[in-house]
Amino acid sequence: MTHRERLLAPFRGEKPDRPAWVADLGYWYPAARDRGLLEERYLGPDGYDQLHRDLGVCMYYGRGGATYAGRYDGNVEAATKEEGGVRERWWRTPAGELSDRWEFIDAAHCWAHVEYAVTGVEDLRVLQDLFARMSYEPAPENYLRAVEAIGDDGLPISAVPRGPLAALMTDWAGVVTTCYLIADEPAAVEDTLAIIEQATDPAFEAIAEGPAELLHWCDNLDSNTYTSYFDRYMRDCYARRLELLHAAGKRVVTHLDGFVRGLLPRLVEVGFDGVESITPGPVGDVEVEELRALCGSEEAVIWGGIPGAMFAPPWNADSMRAHTTRLLDELAPGGRLVVGSADQVPPDGDIELCRVIADTIEGWGGG
Repeated sequence: MTHRERLLAPFRGEKPDRPAWVADLGYWYPAARDRGLLEERYLGPDGYDQLHRDLGVCMYYGRGGATYAGRYDGNVEAATKEEGGVRERWWRTPAGELSDRWEFIDAAHCWAHVEYAVTGVEDLRVLQDLFARMSYEPAPENYLRAVEAIGDDGLPISAVPRGPLAALMTDWAGVVTTCYLIADEPAAVEDTLAIIEQATDPAFEAIAEGPAELLHWCDNLDSNTYTSYFDRYMRDCYARRLELLHAAGKRVVTHLDGFVRGLLPRLVEVGFDGVESITPGPVGDVEVEELRALCGSEEAVIWGGIPGAMFAPPWNADSMRAHTTRLLDELAPGGRLVVGSADQVPPDGDIELCRVIADTIEGWGGG
């Protein structure tokens, strides 16, 4: 089977000849590139693809495209300014103005969201107006180009809009402010979430009609943050969206890393076909041997299993090989496993461990 066939097989109800191995190199790669650590043959989009081939990794992250496009109406002004490791953004609507601020962290080679746009209930009215002025339309071109470029070496990731609560927490207000708003201004929060959901209806209609077979909900969930809010603020929205997408023949995964125990069974119960970036022990809160029973389904695809921290000391090739074999022995025989990094290979990670994992999967004899 090809990498692409192995990745899709569990979602089609088929058992692959061996599990797909999907690593998110989107954090490690730009750090290595910017620090001059990449060989010339790995530079650029073609080089990024070649790196995956040489490491035995199925392409997925970083070479995809949404099948829809959104834009604000003419009453919204927006701009971004980036200088000296600081990124500032602002949005102006007839209801008011929002702005946020990011700073680049050299040691981690990533951007940190240091000031969020929503800081109080008054900002929610502006956010509501901003979403109400967004429109969406089908735009499958980028996705189809990625399919052609990747070929049998993988599948492009195709993201859907974040769920309303995840959008508020991740993009606009942060966890702490969102929690205070829910406690102090629940009606305003619920109005905001309803407007975000309604505003993205056309995006999901375009996605349902689009060419992507496997869809990715990049909600970046963690059980410690979202479990207590799931039934009130998330379940119904997920259920409605999944009903639409399943009726169109799509398969859908969502992103859950960090702590797993509280959300994994809820996400499977609400209808997700798989849960991606599952982080077990020795980093997460659930051991490999508990995962299948915890999710409560023999059909749901467990995607992940290789904590990102294991790409750095004290772990090495021997411990990675042993962990991968343990994961395969426990979860691969049923065919509903995608081996994946959880979450990403870190900038200081040993990239050669990707090859160790690929070789371990190829040589595994427990199928």
